[in-house]
Amino acid sequence: MSPEDRLQAVLQGSEEVVTRDELRTLLDRTASPRAYVGLEPSGLMHIGTAFVIGSKVGDLIRAGFHAIIFLADWHAYINDKLGRNLENLRICAEYFKDGFRAVGVPESVEYLYANEFVRHPEYWKEEEADLDASKLIYPAMQVADIHWMDLDLALGGMDQRHAHMLYRDVAPKLGWKQVVALHTPLLPALDGGGRMDLVAGKMSKSRPDASILLNDGPHEVERKIGKAFCPSKEPVGNPVLEIARLILFPRRGKLMIPRDTKFGGDVVYESFNELAKSYANGELHPKDLKAGVTAGLNSELVPVGKYFEAHPENLEAVQQITRAG
Repeated sequence: MSPEDRLQAVLQGSEEVVTRDELRTLLDRTASPRAYVGLEPSGLMHIGTAFVIGSKVGDLIRAGFHAIIFLADWHAYINDKLGRNLENLRICAEYFKDGFRAVGVPESVEYLYANEFVRHPEYWKEEEADLDASKLIYPAMQVADIHWMDLDLALGGMDQRHAHMLYRDVAPKLGWKQVVALHTPLLPALDGGGRMDLVAGKMSKSRPDASILLNDGPHEVERKIGKAFCPSKEPVGNPVLEIARLILFPRRGKLMIPRDTKFGGDVVYESFNELAKSYANGELHPKDLKAGVTAGLNSELVPVGKYFEAHPENLEAVQQITRAG
Protein backbone atom coordinates (compact mmCIF):
# COMPACT_ATOMS: atom_id res chain seq x y z
CA MET A 1 0.00 0.00 0.00
CA SER A 2 1.41 3.39 -1.00
CA PRO A 3 1.90 6.14 1.62
CA GLU A 4 -1.07 8.05 0.22
CA ASP A 5 -3.26 4.92 0.24
CA ARG A 6 -2.21 4.27 3.85
CA LEU A 7 -3.18 7.82 4.77
CA GLN A 8 -6.56 7.57 3.09
CA ALA A 9 -7.27 4.20 4.74
CA VAL A 10 -6.71 5.77 8.15
CA LEU A 11 -8.74 8.90 7.42
CA GLN A 12 -11.76 7.37 5.66
CA GLY A 13 -14.89 7.59 7.76
CA SER A 14 -13.18 9.54 10.54
CA GLU A 15 -14.57 12.70 12.09
CA GLU A 16 -11.26 14.27 13.07
CA VAL A 17 -7.53 13.66 13.12
CA VAL A 18 -5.13 15.67 15.29
CA THR A 19 -3.11 16.32 13.29
CA ARG A 20 -3.08 15.30 9.63
CA ASP A 21 0.51 16.44 9.18
CA GLU A 22 1.62 14.37 12.18
CA LEU A 23 -0.22 11.35 10.80
CA ARG A 24 1.47 11.73 7.43
CA THR A 25 4.89 12.04 9.10
CA LEU A 26 4.17 8.97 11.25
CA LEU A 27 3.26 6.89 8.20
CA ASP A 28 6.31 8.13 6.30
CA ARG A 29 8.78 7.22 9.04
CA THR A 30 7.22 4.10 10.62
CA ALA A 31 6.32 0.86 8.84
CA SER A 32 4.27 -0.53 11.72
CA PRO A 33 3.17 2.18 14.17
CA ARG A 34 1.22 1.26 17.29
CA ALA A 35 -2.45 2.23 17.66
CA TYR A 36 -5.12 1.48 20.22
CA VAL A 37 -8.74 1.97 21.09
CA GLY A 38 -9.89 1.65 24.71
CA LEU A 39 -13.30 0.19 25.55
CA GLU A 40 -15.06 -0.69 28.79
CA PRO A 41 -16.44 -4.26 28.50
CA SER A 42 -19.52 -3.56 30.57
CA GLY A 43 -22.49 -5.06 28.76
CA LEU A 44 -23.81 -6.10 25.37
CA MET A 45 -22.11 -4.42 22.43
CA HIS A 46 -24.09 -2.04 20.22
CA ILE A 47 -23.68 -1.61 16.48
CA GLY A 48 -21.74 1.66 16.77
CA THR A 49 -18.94 -0.01 18.70
CA ALA A 50 -19.02 -3.14 16.56
CA PHE A 51 -19.22 -1.63 13.10
CA VAL A 52 -17.86 1.93 13.34
CA ILE A 53 -14.96 1.23 15.71
CA GLY A 54 -14.45 -2.31 14.40
CA SER A 55 -14.19 -1.09 10.81
CA LYS A 56 -11.71 1.62 11.75
CA VAL A 57 -9.51 -0.91 13.57
CA GLY A 58 -9.56 -2.96 10.37
CA ASP A 59 -8.57 0.14 8.37
CA LEU A 60 -5.61 0.74 10.68
CA ILE A 61 -4.42 -2.83 10.32
CA ARG A 62 -4.67 -2.61 6.53
CA ALA A 63 -2.65 0.62 6.71
CA GLY A 64 0.16 -1.26 8.47
CA PHE A 65 -0.57 -0.44 12.10
CA HIS A 66 -0.13 -2.81 14.98
CA ALA A 67 -3.61 -2.32 16.41
CA ILE A 68 -4.56 -2.93 20.04
CA ILE A 69 -8.08 -3.24 21.42
CA PHE A 70 -7.65 -2.32 25.06
CA LEU A 71 -10.36 -3.96 27.14
CA ALA A 72 -10.53 -1.61 30.11
CA ASP A 73 -11.91 -4.06 32.64
CA TRP A 74 -10.35 -2.31 35.63
CA HIS A 75 -11.65 1.05 34.49
CA ALA A 76 -15.12 -0.50 34.30
CA TYR A 77 -14.58 -1.96 37.76
CA ILE A 78 -13.88 1.40 39.39
CA ASN A 79 -16.79 2.83 37.36
CA ASP A 80 -19.16 0.43 39.17
CA LYS A 81 -19.98 -1.59 36.04
CA LEU A 82 -21.38 -5.14 36.23
CA GLY A 83 -21.54 -5.07 40.00
CA ARG A 84 -17.82 -4.36 40.40
CA ASN A 85 -17.17 -8.02 39.69
CA LEU A 86 -13.89 -8.53 37.85
CA GLU A 87 -14.83 -12.05 36.77
CA ASN A 88 -18.02 -10.74 35.15
CA LEU A 89 -15.99 -8.02 33.45
CA ARG A 90 -13.48 -10.60 32.22
CA ILE A 91 -16.31 -12.65 30.69
CA CYS A 92 -17.68 -9.52 29.05
CA ALA A 93 -14.24 -8.76 27.64
CA GLU A 94 -14.18 -12.21 26.03
CA TYR A 95 -17.64 -11.46 24.57
CA PHE A 96 -16.26 -8.19 23.13
CA LYS A 97 -13.55 -10.21 21.40
CA ASP A 98 -16.28 -12.39 19.90
CA GLY A 99 -18.17 -9.32 18.75
CA PHE A 100 -15.20 -7.88 16.90
CA ARG A 101 -14.38 -11.23 15.31
CA ALA A 102 -18.02 -11.54 14.22
CA VAL A 103 -17.89 -8.27 12.27
CA GLY A 104 -14.61 -9.14 10.59
CA VAL A 105 -11.90 -7.41 12.62
CA PRO A 106 -8.67 -9.13 11.53
CA GLU A 107 -7.22 -11.76 13.82
CA SER A 108 -3.91 -9.89 13.90
CA VAL A 109 -5.38 -7.34 16.32
CA GLU A 110 -3.93 -7.56 19.83
CA TYR A 111 -6.23 -7.59 22.86
CA LEU A 112 -4.90 -6.23 26.14
CA TYR A 113 -6.55 -5.94 29.56
CA ALA A 114 -6.30 -3.00 31.93
CA ASN A 115 -6.20 -5.33 34.90
CA GLU A 116 -2.79 -6.55 33.69
CA PHE A 117 -1.43 -2.99 33.75
CA VAL A 118 -2.65 -1.77 37.11
CA ARG A 119 -0.83 -4.57 38.90
CA HIS A 120 2.44 -2.75 38.14
CA PRO A 121 3.48 0.01 40.57
CA GLU A 122 5.22 1.74 37.67
CA TYR A 123 1.82 2.35 36.05
CA TRP A 124 0.85 4.52 39.02
CA LYS A 125 4.27 5.94 39.83
CA GLU A 126 3.39 5.19 43.44
CA GLU A 127 3.75 2.25 45.81
CA GLU A 128 -0.02 1.78 46.05
CA ALA A 129 -3.10 2.90 44.15
CA ASP A 130 -6.12 3.99 46.16
CA LEU A 131 -9.31 2.67 44.55
CA ASP A 132 -11.56 5.54 45.56
CA ALA A 133 -9.00 8.14 44.51
CA SER A 134 -8.66 6.43 41.14
CA LYS A 135 -12.25 7.35 40.37
CA LEU A 136 -11.23 10.98 40.49
CA ILE A 137 -8.36 10.53 38.07
CA TYR A 138 -10.06 8.47 35.37
CA PRO A 139 -8.85 10.77 32.55
CA ALA A 140 -5.33 10.58 33.99
CA MET A 141 -5.57 6.79 33.82
CA GLN A 142 -6.44 7.04 30.13
CA VAL A 143 -3.38 9.24 29.63
CA ALA A 144 -1.26 6.69 31.51
CA ASP A 145 -2.64 3.91 29.31
CA ILE A 146 -1.43 5.66 26.16
CA HIS A 147 2.04 6.18 27.59
CA TRP A 148 2.26 2.67 29.08
CA MET A 149 1.50 1.02 25.73
CA ASP A 150 4.04 3.22 23.90
CA LEU A 151 1.46 4.22 21.31
CA ASP A 152 1.74 6.31 18.17
CA LEU A 153 -2.00 6.78 17.56
CA ALA A 154 -5.02 6.84 19.87
CA LEU A 155 -8.37 5.91 18.34
CA GLY A 156 -11.77 6.59 19.83
CA GLY A 157 -15.17 8.09 19.25
CA MET A 158 -15.56 11.84 19.61
CA ASP A 159 -16.55 11.20 23.22
CA GLN A 160 -12.94 10.17 23.91
CA ARG A 161 -11.47 13.36 22.47
CA HIS A 162 -10.99 14.99 25.89
CA ALA A 163 -8.70 12.20 27.12
CA HIS A 164 -6.64 12.16 23.95
CA MET A 165 -6.22 15.92 23.96
CA LEU A 166 -5.24 15.80 27.62
CA TYR A 167 -2.45 13.38 26.69
CA ARG A 168 -1.34 15.65 23.85
CA ASP A 169 -1.23 18.57 26.28
CA VAL A 170 0.80 16.87 29.01
CA ALA A 171 3.10 14.69 26.90
CA PRO A 172 5.64 17.45 26.06
CA LYS A 173 5.72 18.53 29.70
CA LEU A 174 6.48 14.98 30.85
CA GLY A 175 8.98 14.25 28.10
CA TRP A 176 6.68 11.65 26.49
CA LYS A 177 6.38 11.17 22.75
CA GLN A 178 3.40 12.75 21.04
CA VAL A 179 0.52 10.66 19.64
CA VAL A 180 -1.88 11.24 16.76
CA ALA A 181 -5.51 11.38 17.91
CA LEU A 182 -8.05 9.83 15.52
CA HIS A 183 -11.76 10.20 16.23
CA THR A 184 -14.76 8.50 14.68
CA PRO A 185 -18.27 9.99 14.56
CA LEU A 186 -20.78 8.91 17.19
CA LEU A 187 -23.86 6.93 16.19
CA PRO A 188 -26.86 8.71 17.76
CA ALA A 189 -29.45 7.02 19.94
CA LEU A 190 -32.62 5.97 18.14
CA ASP A 191 -34.87 8.23 20.19
CA GLY A 192 -33.23 11.38 18.83
CA GLY A 193 -32.55 12.73 22.31
CA GLY A 194 -29.61 15.04 22.89
CA ARG A 195 -29.37 16.22 19.30
CA MET A 196 -27.72 19.41 20.50
CA ASP A 197 -25.10 17.37 22.39
CA LEU A 198 -23.72 14.51 20.32
CA VAL A 199 -21.95 12.90 23.27
CA ALA A 200 -25.03 12.95 25.50
CA GLY A 201 -27.20 11.75 22.62
CA LYS A 202 -24.96 8.89 21.44
CA MET A 203 -26.09 5.30 21.15
CA SER A 204 -25.24 3.48 24.37
CA LYS A 205 -25.57 -0.09 25.56
CA SER A 206 -26.88 1.32 28.86
CA ARG A 207 -30.05 2.35 26.96
CA PRO A 208 -30.80 -0.83 25.01
CA ASP A 209 -34.20 0.27 23.69
CA ALA A 210 -32.64 3.38 22.10
CA SER A 211 -29.79 1.30 20.71
CA ILE A 212 -29.44 -1.57 18.30
CA LEU A 213 -27.40 -4.25 19.98
CA LEU A 214 -25.08 -6.45 17.99
CA ASN A 215 -27.07 -9.54 18.96
CA ASP A 216 -30.56 -8.18 18.29
CA GLY A 217 -32.54 -10.47 16.00
CA PRO A 218 -34.24 -9.33 12.77
CA HIS A 219 -37.61 -8.65 14.38
CA GLU A 220 -36.02 -6.65 17.20
CA VAL A 221 -34.06 -4.56 14.70
CA GLU A 222 -37.28 -3.92 12.77
CA ARG A 223 -39.14 -2.98 15.95
CA LYS A 224 -36.48 -0.56 17.16
CA ILE A 225 -35.96 1.16 13.82
CA GLY A 226 -39.72 1.25 13.31
CA LYS A 227 -40.18 3.47 16.35
CA ALA A 228 -36.97 5.48 15.89
CA PHE A 229 -36.96 9.27 15.63
CA CYS A 230 -37.08 9.98 11.89
CA PRO A 231 -38.85 13.26 11.03
CA SER A 232 -39.87 13.73 7.41
CA LYS A 233 -37.55 15.88 5.28
CA GLU A 234 -35.06 16.31 8.17
CA PRO A 235 -31.75 14.61 7.34
CA VAL A 236 -29.69 16.32 10.06
CA GLY A 237 -29.62 14.54 13.41
CA ASN A 238 -31.68 11.68 12.00
CA PRO A 239 -30.51 8.42 13.63
CA VAL A 240 -31.92 6.21 10.86
CA LEU A 241 -30.01 8.13 8.20
CA GLU A 242 -26.90 8.03 10.40
CA ILE A 243 -27.02 4.22 10.44
CA ALA A 244 -27.01 4.38 6.65
CA ARG A 245 -24.15 6.91 6.60
CA LEU A 246 -21.89 5.36 9.21
CA ILE A 247 -22.53 1.65 8.71
CA LEU A 248 -24.39 0.65 5.56
CA PHE A 249 -22.74 2.78 2.87
CA PRO A 250 -19.18 2.14 4.13
CA ARG A 251 -19.82 -1.61 4.23
CA ARG A 252 -22.17 -2.06 1.27
CA GLY A 253 -21.44 0.87 -1.05
CA LYS A 254 -25.14 1.40 -1.76
CA LEU A 255 -28.59 1.11 -0.19
CA MET A 256 -31.68 -0.51 -1.67
CA ILE A 257 -35.05 0.84 -0.51
CA PRO A 258 -37.91 -1.65 -1.01
CA ARG A 259 -41.09 0.14 -2.07
CA ASP A 260 -44.50 -0.82 -3.35
CA THR A 261 -44.87 -0.38 -7.10
CA LYS A 262 -47.61 2.21 -6.56
CA PHE A 263 -44.98 4.39 -4.86
CA GLY A 264 -42.45 3.94 -7.65
CA GLY A 265 -41.04 0.52 -6.78
CA ASP A 266 -37.66 -0.33 -5.33
CA VAL A 267 -34.96 2.32 -5.57
CA VAL A 268 -31.19 1.99 -5.14
CA TYR A 269 -29.06 4.85 -3.81
CA GLU A 270 -25.41 4.74 -4.87
CA SER A 271 -24.18 7.31 -2.33
CA PHE A 272 -25.22 8.70 1.03
CA ASN A 273 -25.43 12.22 -0.39
CA GLU A 274 -27.94 11.00 -2.96
CA LEU A 275 -29.99 9.35 -0.22
CA ALA A 276 -29.91 12.39 2.07
CA LYS A 277 -30.93 14.73 -0.78
CA SER A 278 -33.85 12.50 -1.72
CA TYR A 279 -34.97 12.39 1.90
CA ALA A 280 -34.60 16.13 2.43
CA ASN A 281 -36.79 17.03 -0.56
CA GLY A 282 -39.51 14.58 0.40
CA GLU A 283 -38.97 12.06 -2.41
CA LEU A 284 -38.25 9.37 0.16
CA HIS A 285 -40.79 8.70 2.91
CA PRO A 286 -39.59 7.94 6.48
CA LYS A 287 -41.37 4.58 6.42
CA ASP A 288 -39.51 3.57 3.25
CA LEU A 289 -36.19 4.79 4.64
CA LYS A 290 -36.74 2.72 7.76
CA ALA A 291 -37.58 -0.35 5.67
CA GLY A 292 -34.39 0.00 3.63
CA VAL A 293 -32.14 0.58 6.65
CA THR A 294 -33.76 -2.33 8.48
CA ALA A 295 -33.18 -4.67 5.55
CA GLY A 296 -29.60 -3.49 5.03
CA LEU A 297 -28.67 -3.74 8.69
CA ASN A 298 -30.25 -7.14 9.12
CA SER A 299 -28.24 -8.33 6.13
CA GLU A 300 -25.03 -7.10 7.78
CA LEU A 301 -26.01 -8.91 10.97
CA VAL A 302 -26.48 -12.31 9.29
CA PRO A 303 -22.81 -13.35 9.61
CA VAL A 304 -22.81 -11.99 13.17
CA GLY A 305 -25.68 -14.31 14.05
CA LYS A 306 -23.90 -17.25 12.45
CA TYR A 307 -20.72 -16.51 14.39
CA PHE A 308 -22.54 -16.45 17.73
CA GLU A 309 -24.50 -19.58 16.88
CA ALA A 310 -21.13 -21.31 16.57
CA HIS A 311 -19.63 -19.53 19.63
CA PRO A 312 -22.50 -18.89 22.07
CA GLU A 313 -20.74 -19.30 25.41
CA ASN A 314 -19.60 -15.76 26.18
CA LEU A 315 -22.77 -14.14 24.81
CA GLU A 316 -24.96 -16.39 26.92
CA ALA A 317 -22.84 -15.69 30.00
CA VAL A 318 -23.07 -11.90 29.50
CA GLN A 319 -26.83 -12.12 28.91
CA GLN A 320 -27.15 -14.01 32.20
CA ILE A 321 -24.99 -11.45 34.02
CA THR A 322 -27.00 -8.49 32.70
CA ARG A 323 -30.32 -10.16 33.48
CA ALA A 324 -29.17 -10.70 37.05
CA GLY A 325 -28.48 -6.97 37.35
